[in-house]
Amino acid sequence: MALAIKPFSTAKTKVERHSDLSAANTALTVTVVSGSVRKILFVTVKWSASVTKNVVITLKSGLGSAYDTILQTIALAPGTDGVWLPDSDVIVADDDSIEAVSDAGGGAITAAVTIYTEVV
Repeated sequence: MALAIKPFSTAKTKVERHSDLSAANTALTVTVVSGSVRKILFVTVKWSASVTKNVVITLKSGLGSAYDTILQTIALAPGTDGVWLPDSDVIVADDDSIEAVSDAGGGAITAAVTIYTEVV
């Protein structure tokens, strides 16, 4: 599937939604290549059936892979819906990216992952 990017704007903010949907029993990676300083608002995952799986959200550093850091793991045990809402501001530099990786769901199960960010 193709990555979908949907910008939302108001007079003061520019919120973007980056999302994709996996094929059946296929791992999925959604990446936000920054290009601008951003704040992570939240990340969602929706499975087509109940699973016991993880979605790992990683800061991919512009400084190189030695600086990549796992920010959060959304763990479903079992479930179909998950969300990560940061407890405090997570600001991402303009040369960093944000990556959310979901496991393959098994059988005919698909996953939809969405990353919401605000350009600051």
